[in-house]
Amino acid sequence: MGHLHKTIGVFITFYCLTIICDSAKINTPRVLLPWFENLNVNFTFEIIEGGCYSWSLSRDDIIDIEPLYDDTWGHCSRAARVSVSKISVPPGLVIILAEDVNTGEILRGDVDIDKIASLKILSTTRDLYLEQAPEAFECVAYDEKGNKFTTLEGVSFTWTINNVGSMYGQNPLVNLIRWSDTDYEAPKGVDELEYHGLHSYSVLLYGQAMGEALVTVCLGHICTDLNLRVVASVVLTPATAFIVPGDTLRYRVVRAQAGRLTMQDVADTIYNMKVPDTSVAVLEDTISLVRGVEVGTSLVHLMSGVTNVATATLSVVEPFSIRVTIRPSNLLIHGDVFIIHCIVFDEEGHAITAGQEMLIRLTVEGDANVDLLRSTENGTITDAVAQNAGDFTVTARLYSIAGRTLFKKVEGQASAVVVDPLEIVPPELFIAWTDTTQDFQLHHRGGGKEDVTWSESETSSSALSLAPTGKLTVRGIGHLEVRVHLTKYPHIRATGSAWAAAAEAVRVSSSGAARVGRAHALHVALTHAHPHTAELHNFHRCNCDSFAVSLLEGPEPQNVTAATWIEPMEGACCVLQCAWASRGVSTVRVSRGRAGDTARVAVRAAPALLWPGHVAALVGATLPVVAEGEALSPQSSDARVTSLSARDETSPLRYPDAQLFTVSCRRKGDGRLELVSFTEDEKESVELEASCAPHVSRIRLEPPDTPGNCSGGPRIWLRPGQEVMVKVTLFDAIGRELLDEQGPSVSWEVQPNHVGIEYRSNDRLFVETNPEFAPVPVPHKYYQLVVASEQAIGWSGVLKAAIPDATATIQAKVVAPLKCEPLKVNTAWESESVPNIATITGGSGKYSVEMPKGVTASVEGGRLSATVPAPGSYDLHVIDLCVGGERQLVEVNVEEVLSVEVSTARAVCVDGCVPISALVKGISHRYLSTSREPDWKTTGQIVVKDGNLCGLNEGSGRVRASFGGVWSPEVEVVVFPALRVEPATARLPAGGRVQLRRVGGPPAHLAALHYRAASGHDHLQVSSTGLAQGLSTGTARVRLVALDIANVELASAEAEIEVVPIANLRVRAATQTLLVGRPGPVWLTAGGLSAGALGSLQPAPRVTWGLRDPAAARLYTSHVDDLLERSVVEGLSVRVVPLKPGVITLDVRVRNMGQIAETRSWDSTIEILGVSDIRTSIDGLSRDFTSGDSLALAVGAMVRLKSIPRGTWSAYEDGAFEVNNNGDVRGLRPGHGVIVVKHKDERNNIDREAVIHVEVSKPHYCTAEPAGDADEAGVRLVLRSALGRELLAPQADVARVAPRAAPPRRAADSALGSELVMTGLDAVGAFMVFQSSIGGTTVTDEVWVVGSDISANKVVATGSWAICLEGVGWRAPPHISLYPGAGVTLAVLDADAPARHALRLDRPPTSLTVHQIPMNRMEFLPGEWPSSFVPLTIEGSGLTSSPLLCTEEQKYALESIQVELPYSCRTKAPHTAQATLNIADGQLGCSIVTASQVTEASEVELCAEWGVARTCTKVQLLPQIKVSETKVSLLNPPTTFTVSGHPHALKLVKINTSPGLKLEMNTNDGEINVLVKSETVTCGIGWVNVISKLTSQDIKVDVERECDIACGTLLGALLTLMMPYLPTLVTVLAIAAGYLYVQSRLNKKGRIQMPTEPAKTVIPETSPLRSRTWSRSPYAAGGPASPVYGDTSVLPDASFSPNSTRIHSRFL
Repeated sequence: MGHLHKTIGVFITFYCLTIICDSAKINTPRVLLPWFENLNVNFTFEIIEGGCYSWSLSRDDIIDIEPLYDDTWGHCSRAARVSVSKISVPPGLVIILAEDVNTGEILRGDVDIDKIASLKILSTTRDLYLEQAPEAFECVAYDEKGNKFTTLEGVSFTWTINNVGSMYGQNPLVNLIRWSDTDYEAPKGVDELEYHGLHSYSVLLYGQAMGEALVTVCLGHICTDLNLRVVASVVLTPATAFIVPGDTLRYRVVRAQAGRLTMQDVADTIYNMKVPDTSVAVLEDTISLVRGVEVGTSLVHLMSGVTNVATATLSVVEPFSIRVTIRPSNLLIHGDVFIIHCIVFDEEGHAITAGQEMLIRLTVEGDANVDLLRSTENGTITDAVAQNAGDFTVTARLYSIAGRTLFKKVEGQASAVVVDPLEIVPPELFIAWTDTTQDFQLHHRGGGKEDVTWSESETSSSALSLAPTGKLTVRGIGHLEVRVHLTKYPHIRATGSAWAAAAEAVRVSSSGAARVGRAHALHVALTHAHPHTAELHNFHRCNCDSFAVSLLEGPEPQNVTAATWIEPMEGACCVLQCAWASRGVSTVRVSRGRAGDTARVAVRAAPALLWPGHVAALVGATLPVVAEGEALSPQSSDARVTSLSARDETSPLRYPDAQLFTVSCRRKGDGRLELVSFTEDEKESVELEASCAPHVSRIRLEPPDTPGNCSGGPRIWLRPGQEVMVKVTLFDAIGRELLDEQGPSVSWEVQPNHVGIEYRSNDRLFVETNPEFAPVPVPHKYYQLVVASEQAIGWSGVLKAAIPDATATIQAKVVAPLKCEPLKVNTAWESESVPNIATITGGSGKYSVEMPKGVTASVEGGRLSATVPAPGSYDLHVIDLCVGGERQLVEVNVEEVLSVEVSTARAVCVDGCVPISALVKGISHRYLSTSREPDWKTTGQIVVKDGNLCGLNEGSGRVRASFGGVWSPEVEVVVFPALRVEPATARLPAGGRVQLRRVGGPPAHLAALHYRAASGHDHLQVSSTGLAQGLSTGTARVRLVALDIANVELASAEAEIEVVPIANLRVRAATQTLLVGRPGPVWLTAGGLSAGALGSLQPAPRVTWGLRDPAAARLYTSHVDDLLERSVVEGLSVRVVPLKPGVITLDVRVRNMGQIAETRSWDSTIEILGVSDIRTSIDGLSRDFTSGDSLALAVGAMVRLKSIPRGTWSAYEDGAFEVNNNGDVRGLRPGHGVIVVKHKDERNNIDREAVIHVEVSKPHYCTAEPAGDADEAGVRLVLRSALGRELLAPQADVARVAPRAAPPRRAADSALGSELVMTGLDAVGAFMVFQSSIGGTTVTDEVWVVGSDISANKVVATGSWAICLEGVGWRAPPHISLYPGAGVTLAVLDADAPARHALRLDRPPTSLTVHQIPMNRMEFLPGEWPSSFVPLTIEGSGLTSSPLLCTEEQKYALESIQVELPYSCRTKAPHTAQATLNIADGQLGCSIVTASQVTEASEVELCAEWGVARTCTKVQLLPQIKVSETKVSLLNPPTTFTVSGHPHALKLVKINTSPGLKLEMNTNDGEINVLVKSETVTCGIGWVNVISKLTSQDIKVDVERECDIACGTLLGALLTLMMPYLPTLVTVLAIAAGYLYVQSRLNKKGRIQMPTEPAKTVIPETSPLRSRTWSRSPYAAGGPASPVYGDTSVLPDASFSPNSTRIHSRFL
């Protein structure tokens, strides 16, 4: 039950909040209605999202109001109609109030009444298209102030239309159309006026003839007009065109008339054309032909007389490329006509319209012979035909323009393939039906290498079916029409037919002769009568297994088989093969069913000689003889010369029936041998001629067969380890080749001799047998084997063979083995050409390449290149054309580019370069080689040149590479300044040290720096950090090298250090003359050694400085004394500050100088002259000129300048003023110049001078300022220029305008002029007018002057303090800077000198006096502070407050303003520092701006300087802390997170939580472990704030709380949050419910409202004259008493604002 009460209470609360937040609004808060004497203009106010309202007026004499009710009973009104009353007198303002009858909410609307002063016609166009839809025109009205009237509903206007020009007085060109006669929706109130024959403020106009017309609308005597044009609905075509300079373009006109578009020539119309920009294009024939002149864009106008009817855009561009298109496709049929279409484009890709002056010429190259038949005059369209099949490429080149040959290369290409016409072979296929299902493959011819698809005709057959692959299935007798087309080009097709029928006759054909044991072919043909023509024809396909072969007589055929591998002769469909075992005449019958045919074959076996054809041998040689035949017997014609005998060996494998014989040469001579066969009483023989030679007459040495064409050069090529065969041929005297199965004896030599070349046999020849007759040793040729070793590489000579009576030589050369590097190449796909695949070395130098189909490759200049059709893997075999067996396989993998990576250093020096390369990856994610450089794109301060990345200027840049259209990611490269070593040259004494430091160079995170001695190791010792120590006298060089992570040298620099002995000690001063108060350095030097070098000695020398007259100067010997930086080491230098003019004498004593070499003691004295600077001032002013001050004079004023010491005055001016020797300055006219005062000290020969800038201006206005002390009532008039600068005018006449005069008096500073003494003023004050005159110019000022008993505000502050001033618009003296905020102004004291400053605010009149006291201390606050803000304290004597004098509200109003403080901050490079004002804490300080993100802790020095004041402190730069989790949950314990960072930063980390959470923290190893626990069980989100003081971080960690089941929903969460306030909430709800109940009961009773006086808050009383304000506006003298439209100064109070949403009536 308790939860139910809580739920009801929450819902009631939400309902009340919803009612309160709801808002209603009025449709138009403010309207302006016109006033007419005889017409009432109405307007309806409507309430949006409101209830029921009652309406009331502030004035019922101006307008009448009529509530409009939503229901029929008139109880609820949400709208009201207002109308202008006839008795009203314009202008007037009426306030309409609508009050909600239930809630009391009041909404306001304003109604202004005024007369119409002017009219204006509004429309979207001023051109009417002839006979097109009418356009709407509207008239609007304005009052005298330019305000537009809200509505003109119900007001009738007079519209008249007159023709203009030559059409004046004729039929009107434009007609008025009634809204009711169109389908347009008329505006409100228009139909009623048109019903009475009147025109409203909105009309429709229709153009019925071309020309110009004047439309006039009048309302009484107030009229306005508008010029209209009626133009034809025509356009120029082309509307947008691009042509080239010199070409022409003819325009045509497209007319829209009667719903149709017609195209006409311009000459056939009444229009003419005009080109306004003749520098781009000109009208060639004055009609429609336009010629391009120069590159540019111009408009082309279609004119009707002087009227612009239509406009087109013409761009004259330069041609860039040509796109060539071959139609119908890129696959053509030879003999068919095709079209070549050329389109010219500019560089931006716009298609150029080709005119008659442009000429394109075509060239065709390739295997196909293409004839160009005819083309257009400009060559853009050409008809062509190909005469044969092959590839060809069409190149289109822009030849000329306007008859002038074009030297710029503008061309395009397109390639196509010409193939033979596609046809089915044969066109009619006849198949013999054999009662079994058969499959046949159909064949086609033509179509190139394209794939084909077979299909059937529409009339299919059940007996035959065709697959898309061309496989024809025959199931019975029938007919089928078939078609074939190219798969990719369906329009290329061919048709044919297939017939399946039964055979009627069989025919057999044979050669008629056969050999025993050999196969014999019988060609079988089947015939049939054509079903249509009845002519006999042969079947193309038949089943060979259906034939039967039978013997009629003779030898019986054996092994009868179907020889499918033998092509049947013409007309046959099958080949049968058979063989006979014996000779004779065999008659066979080939039959199929009842049909058959016979063939007669003669079978025989005759003797035949297989080898040799003839015999030629040396005496004593033997040769085998192989012969075939039956019962062969050898016979010899002369057995004394040659003999033939049987040979008992195995027959050759290929000739198992062959018989072997041996022929022997016995003596010189010729003989005839014969093999005789006797078979069946028949004798057959074969003869063999034999010749025996006594000796070898000639030897021929032949190289082995080469893999390719190896003409020229050596004939035998040797490589180490390879046996090369030299073929040897022996000839007799008449040139016959001599053979011997044993091989003759031959001797061999090498010329020149080389031990690396040897023969396998030195005295005989190797015999190569004929493999056809193996294993019979039939000699084929003689040869010798030659082998070379690696020692013989490069040998060139001859191989010599010698035999008695004959010798022979052959050239030979030993070469290195063939070598290809690399053997496996992964390259990127750039184009079809892949160059530089591998490097080919060794061998003969003549190479060929075996490549796959579709690939071409070659070796040129030792580089392997190829042309591939597409990406993929290709095996290229490189073969040596001369050296046998030399073959290398090169695997080439061509891949498309997947990604590109840039490989380079991350930093580069200015004007330096580092290597850069692009790594290309393919689709296999392997790196690919490329043949060209990638495309580089750089931004920033880098550039890529010749494979190197070079830096231009200091900064950074980005580079990326593109290859094959793929861009790599951008790589950022830092461009660092040139690396230098400081000092570049130095001198050290022996034992002295110098710390070398780098200047410029790469950032520390990109490179590591190392110092090392480049030379002079004996003279100098250098550490890696750059600390150099002198060892002995001499010169050494130190080299600084910057290396990146890959040990690549990014930059280097050198420094030269000379180690010299210590000699010629001297004391030096920067100058021998010092100004009083200005410090000057004095230091100790030696011969060639500076004070810093001497100070680096270990142990350091002891130097004592002393002043003979301590009152003459002051010495600062260390940094602690003056807090100023020194350029030399402390102790060896001092700063001398003269206290008075005179000679300053310093005594110097040096001890322990250079103890490493020797002990030195030295005393000396130096004198410095102290002089004072020239001090300038104005006679009559209490202060002197300071640096930056200028003299501002009024025209006619005169002042006297003074100087100490006294000097001579001169001026450099343009006539604006004059100055005499006494220093009198007189202003003559406005201008600028300078005055120079010089003084020469003759005794000390010192020249001094000072410069004063002078500005002379004419007074523009004056300001009255208080004069004298704070208690005095005096006024000083300050003359000011147009820029507000104060002008000195001591001679000005000042006075107070009547009615009361004020006596003048001389000011304390007489140069400021006279003051006016105010007497008789009371505490309230009075409004006074003052005037001042000088040089003929009089200016006045009007101010409110209060009495002396009203004290001004006073503030005491010191330099750099800031003061908050209420209001904006304050005026301040020169040494105070003002920074306006949101209603508050911040004043900052910029000077460090004591002064009194007066600040004034004009509206409302307010003044503030700031007394600035001297600053006595400036230092940083002690403690550890973050680098983002280190507080600085600047104090004056007696001041205890903070440097920001502001309240908390004023600080809030000054948020986000930028303040420039007078002091400066600096720190160690590369970091910078800036002065900062912490407005929230009211502190001054310095903030360090780091050059990059801090990753390592470091300590830097931070200094603040202002004038002579200076302070420094040490600040730690720490990396930011990190939090492991930004969101944790108590639902998953343990809820922990870790805070990590630098240990020093973690010491000052503060962690706090939201209510209900508690923390447990422990620190371990530089981390803070935080455990979050919950003190109470509650729902929602908590937080833990981690605040780091030293890193200026505030990190928030969200904590998800744990809650019980009741809090698991949104309702539970709300109940949990509202639980503590539930009793109070219930009480408030009970009171609210009772109050609402009482109100509802009261509203049900009738209420009687008595007449009451109108509330005075609606229109407040206004004074007849406007009160004078501080503003010098023209309205200061007074203004109108009646309200002005738009003037908010007389509106009612803000409670009646139309923008208010809901204001309860009880609060009024």
